[in-house]
Order: sequence, then structure tokens, then C-alpha cells
Amino acid sequence: MNEAVKTAVSKPILTQLREMEVGDVLVFPAEKRGSVKAMCSEYGFEWNKVFSTSINRQERTISVTRRA
Repeated sequence: MNEAVKTAVSKPILTQLREMEVGDVLVFPAEKRGSVKAMCSEYGFEWNKVFSTSINRQERTISVTRRA
């Protein structure tokens, strides 16, 4: 797996999630938590992809990992 961590850029969140490969990790600011988690759930199901999320309270970020 290519566990490269990428900080979210100016592309829309949905586009970034769609372009993720298995093993990719994206990091978003904590303010985007609700949107990111909802999109991972809804579109992961629709696209037949598996995402996992984790929160880093100290850095105030949410990380998304593409699992399958």
C-alpha cells in the first residue's frame, strides 16, 4: 500500500475522495468533520469503496484512509 498522507487541497472534498487509491490518506481540518464522514459513508457505498476516518484532537484534523 502507498500510505502517503496528503493534506487536502483546494479541490472539492468529493473530488478528492473519488480520486483516492487504496492506501491513500487525506487530512482535512476538523471543521469539515461532518461533511467528510457523511460523504465517506454515502459515496463509499455508492462507489463500492471502503473509507475509514480518524480524528486527531490535538491537531484538530480528520484523516480519511481508502481501505478498498
